[in-house]
Amino acid sequence: MRRWKLPMQAVIAALMLACSALVAFSMDGKPPQRYPELVGQWVVVKKDAVYWHRDIQSQENGPSHLRIDEQTGPVLEGVFFWQVGPGSGRDHNGISEVSKSKEPVIGMIGWDGVSVTLVEHPDSGTMQGRVINSDTMELLHYEAGPYATISRYLLVRP
Repeated sequence: MRRWKLPMQAVIAALMLACSALVAFSMDGKPPQRYPELVGQWVVVKKDAVYWHRDIQSQENGPSHLRIDEQTGPVLEGVFFWQVGPGSGRDHNGISEVSKSKEPVIGMIGWDGVSVTLVEHPDSGTMQGRVINSDTMELLHYEAGPYATISRYLLVRP
């Protein structure tokens, strides 16, 4: 009887894994028939940001925008442009402290067809959020480490 214990545990583990996969790709986990088309210019109309040096920014004193250049299904590629307001502490672009920069991003639309994640490269920033409608998106940007920053953006496509 003891010799069946290990194979039975393996069978139970395999069944649990199969059930987990089935649940993950059930009704809520199916990819959408079509992903939202996000190519184009997205202007930040609302922004709140705080930097490691504790300066706080808004869209009035630090305009930003996102340009999505390419989309293949859920895969995104583009550039995020930002600047800090005059007289404010500087931000960091992954190489040095600067007042404005553009950072290449790659991203992915989630299985739900609404959630969006973008990562900067070669910097280490991450943006996560959701598509609200065909011309509105919200993103939360964060970066840890010595040049930590966290921001929230409301973007519209003009």
